[in-house]
Amino acid sequence: MIQNRILLAALVATAPFLPTALRALPAAEAEAGRSIVKQHADSVVEVELVAKLEITLNDKVQPAREFKRAANATVITKSGLTVLSLRSIDPRNSAPHMPNLKIGEPEYKEVKLRLADNTEIPAKLVLMDEDLDLAFVAPEPAVPERTFAHVDLEHPANAELLGTYYDLARAGKHLQRTPAIRVVNSIGLVDKPRQLVLLSEYSAGCPVFDAKGKLLGISVRHVAEGRDTGMILLPAASIAEIAPR
Repeated sequence: MIQNRILLAALVATAPFLPTALRALPAAEAEAGRSIVKQHADSVVEVELVAKLEITLNDKVQPAREFKRAANATVITKSGLTVLSLRSIDPRNSAPHMPNLKIGEPEYKEVKLRLADNTEIPAKLVLMDEDLDLAFVAPEPAVPERTFAHVDLEHPANAELLGTYYDLARAGKHLQRTPAIRVVNSIGLVDKPRQLVLLSEYSAGCPVFDAKGKLLGISVRHVAEGRDTGMILLPAASIAEIAPR
């Protein structure tokens, strides 16, 4: 029984990186996936930070609480500007819904980028968009200038219904932050009020590429009327439009 529980726990921990249906990939798809990992894996990083919350319970102000957060993110410029899902770092999303509980806006501090080689880069949040579930992080000005591995927003792929694409993510700390790639399919294309792509699977804050390694977009949460309705892919052009210059 104990062994079964350990096995179940291991499967749950790795579930985000397991395909829903295991199958042997055609040679061309497998080769494209390996090429994408080689070309783009270093552009997928981890954002680590501390979120501080002011909490009021039954009209009594409670001691502020701090939450450590770590989330996958994608570097989008050579100077290190990085984008991720805002909801992946906001601790309010895991708070219980109670009428007598009031939670203030989070204060983010101790922000850093953890690169593929485990280098830590001091950083700061420079823009947040709750409606699009986007957060942008940039290296602190004092960080020595360097060129970051990044994805190309300027020459994106075009989404096709039932097209085959590649979701590139990283496993967590206990799995050595290993790059993880899987084949996904577009199952729906939304045109209004903005273009969105519905995929068979998602990794929040991570890039999706076509077989040639061109960026399709970044996976985020979809927010409608202030409520989380599930995951979507936000096309590269929308990311470029919102990103701070």
